[in-house]
Amino acid sequence: METASLESLVKEHAPVRRGHFLLSSGMHTPYYVELEAIVQDPGLTATIGHAIAERFGERQAQAVLAVLGPDAILGYELARQLGARAIFADGPLGGRTLRPRFRVKVGERVLILMGVIVTGDSARGLMRLVAAAGGQVAGVAVLVDRSSVPLQLGVPVEPLAVFDLEAYHAPVCPLCSEGQPLERRLE
Repeated sequence: METASLESLVKEHAPVRRGHFLLSSGMHTPYYVELEAIVQDPGLTATIGHAIAERFGERQAQAVLAVLGPDAILGYELARQLGARAIFADGPLGGRTLRPRFRVKVGERVLILMGVIVTGDSARGLMRLVAAAGGQVAGVAVLVDRSSVPLQLGVPVEPLAVFDLEAYHAPVCPLCSEGQPLERRLE
């Protein structure tokens, strides 16, 4: 599937909510990208998994690592399409760990799947988990990149869609200045 078609497909099925949201990165934003509509549709999830697998097939990943939530469903499908294991992490940013009984093997090539990426901090945390276990990060697959700048993670980073949505550091958030209540979301 063409890149433009993929981006349109993701934008069509990943609604953007409006409000005042605290992201897992600590950033504030008036926009939150919801992936739940995508992962509730097995056919759509398979299409997206296939598109990512085509981009990373030559990287020969032996495992796909994703965080629990919608990312885990996408990660499982991607692992299935790559013929790799699916492994999952859980916990808050800066404190994520692999789920019990999920391990990265020494020397194993691991592809990290991120549903939405803003600052890259979540991806860096997962990369540290892989490295600490003796694995090698094969790349970072991203469904929605809303970072506004190309992220330099030291491995290939491939987004399927780019959403141009502003995000603010808390001290300069105009929504906070207006007194809008803050809703925590784990994007």
